[in-house]
Amino acid sequence: CGLSYNLNFHVLKDTPAGDWTYQKNDAAGTVVNNFMTSELSANIRYSPGETFMNSKTKRVPVSFDSPVFSVTHTIGLNNFFGGKYSFNMTEVEIWKRFWLSSYGRLDLDIRGGKQWNKVPYPLLILPPTNLSYFIQVGAGAFSLLNSMEFLNDEYASAFAMYNINGKILNRIPIIRNFKWREVVGFNIMYGHLSNRNNPAVNNDSELFKFPSNSYTIEKNHPYMEFTVGIHNIFKLLAVEYVRRLNYLSHPGISRYGFR
Repeated sequence: CGLSYNLNFHVLKDTPAGDWTYQKNDAAGTVVNNFMTSELSANIRYSPGETFMNSKTKRVPVSFDSPVFSVTHTIGLNNFFGGKYSFNMTEVEIWKRFWLSSYGRLDLDIRGGKQWNKVPYPLLILPPTNLSYFIQVGAGAFSLLNSMEFLNDEYASAFAMYNINGKILNRIPIIRNFKWREVVGFNIMYGHLSNRNNPAVNNDSELFKFPSNSYTIEKNHPYMEFTVGIHNIFKLLAVEYVRRLNYLSHPGISRYGFR
């Protein structure tokens, strides 16, 4: 029926390393050496009509026509196995591949989430980033965001990748013999940080002071980046050029890159 579920329990001790420090949002800037969380998460995944090829150790999906719906809820357990925070976080994801006949295919990945409680910033929703030179297929990561550049307690994002299936390159003499496939991608994220989790507004000492290189996404001004590239090089490799479209004044950012 395409329905599956997972139940996980994690105990995490978070200790800043190097020059990184956690400071409480109080007048003294009290340093927090580490903190612990105990998390119970449940995930429900539904993909009607999905088929697999089974082996002795794993199963591999062999059809990519079915939509995938996923909901995950995580509960922070205070005073349980050393956990110090009580919170609830919900995330949803919808993935679908659209076949466009001879014009290729479009992969669309939509995600959203919300942190429902007041928590220090390491427990907020940190947008996934890919700071390496290697493409992470299906990871839902932004290529030109710095780690913890944006801090949110609710967000919505979309990742679109259009494989044109050689519709352009196949019309170029000599080049068409290589059977390269051109791709175009676009990633966007809306985010919001409520006052209860903003140390600049809420003086609660349970919060941590934000790092100097962290920001919030402006209302009606989402973060955006786009990708153009060539896949199927020697039937093995892919090269993509990524360009950041806004928030270009943040220090230490990369406006473009190759993957």
